[in-house]
Amino acid sequence: MDIQFLEDPLDMDFVQVADLLAGFGPVRKKPDYIRTETAFRQSAGVFAAMNSTRVTAVGRVLSDRHAWTLVTDVAFLPGCDEAGAALVERIRARFKGHELYTWTDPEKVPFFEACGFRRSKNSFTWAGAGEEALDPALPVQDYYLPVGYRFESEFYPQPGLFPQGSKGTVRKESFRPVFSGERGGLDFTRLNEVLELAFGGRPRDESVTRETFLGSRYLEFAYDCGTLVGCARAESDGVSQGFILNVAVDPAFQGLGLGWEIVRRLADQMKGQNIFLNTHPGGVGFYNRKGFRRNKTALLFPSRPDPAQEFLKGFVLPEGYRFPDEF
Repeated sequence: MDIQFLEDPLDMDFVQVADLLAGFGPVRKKPDYIRTETAFRQSAGVFAAMNSTRVTAVGRVLSDRHAWTLVTDVAFLPGCDEAGAALVERIRARFKGHELYTWTDPEKVPFFEACGFRRSKNSFTWAGAGEEALDPALPVQDYYLPVGYRFESEFYPQPGLFPQGSKGTVRKESFRPVFSGERGGLDFTRLNEVLELAFGGRPRDESVTRETFLGSRYLEFAYDCGTLVGCARAESDGVSQGFILNVAVDPAFQGLGLGWEIVRRLADQMKGQNIFLNTHPGGVGFYNRKGFRRNKTALLFPSRPDPAQEFLKGFVLPEGYRFPDEF
């Protein structure tokens, strides 16, 4: 029977969607119809596959609509893998040219690999001081690596390939930062400069910086005597999933705990949500500590069809990679 695809939440039966999501994964959950509908309606893209009158596959995304997209809540009925794969293909086509991330249940890793995704090395979930953001229904050892986990390749430096954290020149004793989540009156030239300085000096398009920051649901900034010195933003559905992006600190102010405080404050704006973050290889050490848990089941579909080898080495695991406890 032909499959019909829906991409407008007004056309979706959220009772069926919530029932499908509740049965997806290792634990059958009680359907939350209101929360499910709210999350879908506040997403950057929603997708459903229908067979006659029944929803057979669903998925949605959080996206800055420019370069970064998180695919979440992909679920399909037993025996409907083809519908699920077709739905993922529609997401890929809709957000072509984006870095597409997802995290899934361990048994669904091969499904996403078959859809062209590669296992991500540098994805983290915010856990806070007491791991309050981690889903208590998920077996931690199946979804997250131990705090501080490092792959063998990370013990070997890759100079020049990725920006590295450093100690700044500002004295901690005299530093009195001011934090704000307000977007009014932002100096976008300075914001763009901070991002350039923090990420290796590569030129950035100020108009894109303006668009993506103003379009993000949550923002956090740090100022020194009125000058912006650090930033971060997050895409979110406002209820269950968040996606942190563009965590940056002016190198002159690094080593003061400023980046960590920015992230903590941004995460505080998303209490109760699962908060996903991906970093470049040079940032792994910053996040690889208490407060974040490294994902075992995160995957990436690169924005370019033929990414450079240094990109693959730094961001994804070898094709078919499995951890010892997954055999």
